[in-house]
Amino acid sequence: MSELGLKKYSYLYAGLDCVKNVSADASAILLSGEDDEGLKVLSRIVAARLCGISDKQAFDEHADIIVYPRSLDEKKSKTKSGGEKSKRYAISVDDIKEILDSLYLTPFELKNKAYIIENAESMSEICQNKLLKSLEEPPPRVCFILCSSGKLLPTVESRCNKIELPPFDIAVVERELGKFHKVGAAVTLAAQASRGNLGTAERILADASFADTYAAAKKLLLLSNGSKMFAHAAAVYEKLSRDKVDGLLGVVEYLLNDIARYCIGVDTVFDSKDIAEISGGYTPQSAALAAEAVREAKKHNAANCMPQAVMDTLILKIMEVKAQCRK
Repeated sequence: MSELGLKKYSYLYAGLDCVKNVSADASAILLSGEDDEGLKVLSRIVAARLCGISDKQAFDEHADIIVYPRSLDEKKSKTKSGGEKSKRYAISVDDIKEILDSLYLTPFELKNKAYIIENAESMSEICQNKLLKSLEEPPPRVCFILCSSGKLLPTVESRCNKIELPPFDIAVVERELGKFHKVGAAVTLAAQASRGNLGTAERILADASFADTYAAAKKLLLLSNGSKMFAHAAAVYEKLSRDKVDGLLGVVEYLLNDIARYCIGVDTVFDSKDIAEISGGYTPQSAALAAEAVREAKKHNAANCMPQAVMDTLILKIMEVKAQCRK
């Protein structure tokens, strides 16, 4: 997805209660949430309000609204197979030095000067510490907007006014997707799997194989039902790449969370018929424990453990917690 792929939904972000009363006097704001793309859009709106321009002007080029990392986001890295993939660049020490060297330059055209730092959680401790003093006592007419989908140093977070990007209602996501995509099963599934994040929903729609991943995740949970079924479960993922396993694990986690909801009589996010089909043998506790095992598996997969070994361990763990919770 392009850097501002959600700009078409900017009116939704502009109307959020969390940013209605952004103070023009704020010197450091931390925008947090799961949706990186949503945070980028929200940061432009907040910057516009801090700099005294309209929301409609938020996505124009302004010399006084400066985004980091700079043009690095547009670079590509070659995959082993010779293809290209987008690389998510971290904020570097050189970026921080550039920011600090320009802090005392007077704004060129706007009321204030805003520094937007995307992927702020990617900053090393050295970078975060170098930024501390400026966050606490920036020069007049300077403000910082940090976008983070993870944790920052407590000392950094304590110096910022915090704004959390909430997920949208699933029905809202489906309605909004329908304005830009052909309404149908794909849009419904993307909305359900998005957890209320428009960026996630758009990525799912761009992934032609997501419906297959969803079907594989359902099949995997259906087969995770005793040692005699292990070979059948393993056949679902035995030839998947690390990236495909990561996507599969994400959907499995969502489905397990829905199984826990189904077991206690709460409305599910995904189609309740799908959840009823795969919920056999689960209790709320075993579904929650299995979801925790999936999160651990995702860490191992990201740490370059063999994907098939990660999945083997996970399936055995799911079978184990189901058996233990049935006793």
